[in-house]
Amino acid sequence: MSEEIVTEKSFLQIKSIRTSSNAYIMKLKEGDVIIALNGEMVNKSYEELSKELSEIKEKKVITLFREGVFFNTFVHGSLGVICEDITAEKIPELKNINLKDYFQRDDLYFLFEVFKKPGNNAALLNTSHSILASIAPPLWMLQNRLWTFFGITMVFYFMLFMISPWLFFIGWILKSWYVGSSQIDSLRFFYRLNNYRLILSFCARNDKEAQEIARKFDEKIDFDFSYLEPAIIED
Repeated sequence: MSEEIVTEKSFLQIKSIRTSSNAYIMKLKEGDVIIALNGEMVNKSYEELSKELSEIKEKKVITLFREGVFFNTFVHGSLGVICEDITAEKIPELKNINLKDYFQRDDLYFLFEVFKKPGNNAALLNTSHSILASIAPPLWMLQNRLWTFFGITMVFYFMLFMISPWLFFIGWILKSWYVGSSQIDSLRFFYRLNNYRLILSFCARNDKEAQEIARKFDEKIDFDFSYLEPAIIED
């Protein structure tokens, strides 16, 4: 049984991150503190943790601490970082920590990415695949407000239908397969095309919780379709 409340113990703090490593892709930062893995406190050296991570066959949830914020993210494989030990005395928030406040083992978590424009406007991307994209691509495009992609797709369908209804049917099947398999990459491309930049990656149980976590990292951040009160921006 893991310790849920720990005082005066040491943690692993990320000292450096190798470019193109898992940690780099996961948007981890130097200074992040590794707290737990799948709800169990990490009471081991980084070498032992790295070996354990390299042997896992399914993704797990790793709990971290960054600049006053506890958050979770998925991990599958070694992080590719250099860590050093840090004691709870140096970070008061770690002296008395109850993991159940930040991670529930039986709950379902989704990986979210936060894309932000210069300023405070941001978009939240749930990286779970939507069945709608594989059944009705135009409706999925409308749902995600991909107006340009929607217009091009409708012209494509119209041209196929004018040539042959059978060709339209085949085109619909192929388009559904393509959009369904590339939907997350398509959304990422759309955000980058509109001058959004990926700033955060973490997992949460729903969109509202994900926006709340993002607001903890950046108190001025605002989402176009927000569950939160508008951010208070000082003049």
